[in-house]
Amino acid sequence: MSGRYEVDLRQFSANLHRVREVLAPAAHMLVVKDDAYGHGLGPIVECAVAEGVRWFGTFDVPTAVAVRASAGPAPRIIAWTVYDDADLDAALEDGIDLGLGTAELIGRTAAWARARSATVRVHLKIDTGLHRNGIRPEDWQSAVDAALAARAEGVLEIAGAWSHIAEASDAEDDAARAVFVNGLRAFGAHRPLRHLAASAAAFARPDFRFDLARIGAFSYGIRPAGGPSDGELGIRPIGTVCATATHVAADAVVLDVGALDGLDSRLAGRLTVGTPAGERLLLEVGDTWSRAAGWPGAQAGDDVALFGGRAPMTATDVAEMLDTIGEEVVLRVSPRLPRHYVR
Repeated sequence: MSGRYEVDLRQFSANLHRVREVLAPAAHMLVVKDDAYGHGLGPIVECAVAEGVRWFGTFDVPTAVAVRASAGPAPRIIAWTVYDDADLDAALEDGIDLGLGTAELIGRTAAWARARSATVRVHLKIDTGLHRNGIRPEDWQSAVDAALAARAEGVLEIAGAWSHIAEASDAEDDAARAVFVNGLRAFGAHRPLRHLAASAAAFARPDFRFDLARIGAFSYGIRPAGGPSDGELGIRPIGTVCATATHVAADAVVLDVGALDGLDSRLAGRLTVGTPAGERLLLEVGDTWSRAAGWPGAQAGDDVALFGGRAPMTATDVAEMLDTIGEEVVLRVSPRLPRHYVR
């Protein structure tokens, strides 16, 4: 088998079980932005639905529509960016929830729905301090009042209230949570679903889980640099960058994955890879090839795990290693490297 990005759906299922165990009784919203964090949207969504995931979070409406095609009619899907009326058309047709983060967007969505005698399911976002987007606290009550009026008309269904937090420090997160909880009072007797936390806060802080938690990175086994270990979190990366030996020399083995496939050249002399005979050092990285230290009995066709779930070092391990020597690296798997799914 040639060089590839191997995605272990069995490990993904195990991670989903672990996430569900941690969050209960809150529900898990699986975040699938950026092509399911590079793991491939369709297979990931299909596996998640089979494992009981009933909420999906996406960045935009086109991704949400693609999730619907793989997930079927039952799961709830939220898109938290709306650009134009075409997004509203598609969201209505496919039953997509929309995250609305400005008063203007609330008004525009309500007017659009009113003109079509339709009802749009929305989640209102309050800015709790991250300033990525969301309605400022001083404008929140008037925005919620406008949404409640549209709800009374039947043009908006207010399904949720939500926010993003910085996860920069416990003190900042506590302040963000306080803003969020205070903002819930604006709904009066109405009780929307509440979702505030992403991976790190949801695992570390039970009081941040509320009704839903948006877990992306941890679902794929991606831990934060400088954070708890995989073992402490109970997750493991589902992706591994793999290479195949193409040529064997006396003291080294040439592999078919290089810099153009996402193997950063600065990893030469630093990265430990997994071979059939155990761990070996990566010696050199070319454009479409690399060299690793040899091993007894090496032969063309041998499989080598460069980094990821079944390699000696995960992507986060690599990032931490380079950070200690003052290097900055972005690990991306090139489209040149095909995905291979282990089921």
